[in-house]
Amino acid sequence: MKKKAILSVSFGTKDAELEKRTLDVLESEYKEVVPKADVYRAITNEALIKIKHELEGDDAPVYAVRESLARMVLDGVTHVYVQPAYLLHGREYEELVNMIFSHKADFVSVKCGEPLLASQEDLEAVSNAIMSDYNLADDEAVCFVGHGSEHYTNAIYCALDYALKDQGYDNAHIATFNAYPKIDKVIDHLLKNKTKKVFVSPFMFVAGESALEGVAGDGADSIATKLREAGFTVEAKRVCLAENEKIRDIFKKHLAAIAE
Repeated sequence: MKKKAILSVSFGTKDAELEKRTLDVLESEYKEVVPKADVYRAITNEALIKIKHELEGDDAPVYAVRESLARMVLDGVTHVYVQPAYLLHGREYEELVNMIFSHKADFVSVKCGEPLLASQEDLEAVSNAIMSDYNLADDEAVCFVGHGSEHYTNAIYCALDYALKDQGYDNAHIATFNAYPKIDKVIDHLLKNKTKKVFVSPFMFVAGESALEGVAGDGADSIATKLREAGFTVEAKRVCLAENEKIRDIFKKHLAAIAE
């Protein structure tokens, strides 16, 4: 007998209210994609798993990927659809795929969905999704800030920046903390375009408090501070990608592509 299950994988968050607005909503929407499937949650942040169990005890419903797969085996699951809330085909995605398929023999079928930015179609859809809340004047711009990665797939951030402009969003820019494009390159473009006001927002699935402070806080090293020091008026938008319905729709599309 076929028993289906969805494994929702993310880095997780210790912010309970943010979790309700993001992971809880997304996973309830996954049920709409595969109505007969049970939804299991796995997070890759081991420190967060420890914190959750310390706060909530051993019954805290927070598991690592291998533990979630073991629970599926015990529950008699035969067909597994893994949908990671990752942004790109980076190191974490590669490690997840390798881990998932090392358990292939435990199930009849195991499939893993694509991350957010997996195709040109995704780049265009993401561009329209993240710009849906903005109606910029000629002297205004928006800067979306991601973590960035040393992995070669970090180039997708540059592709997204290009896709934004190709879609007509000339005043939209992508920056990262740890890789290219850096904020100083974005500032060069903003100055060249005679921009006066910049909206700044995290380009992260779920942005914790430290990440939000790095993007929009008042600290000396924050992106918002660097923009102000360059002479721009800055307005911070503390909204993460998972709160955007159109972004969630892309993850749902990727789950639908692997579901039977």
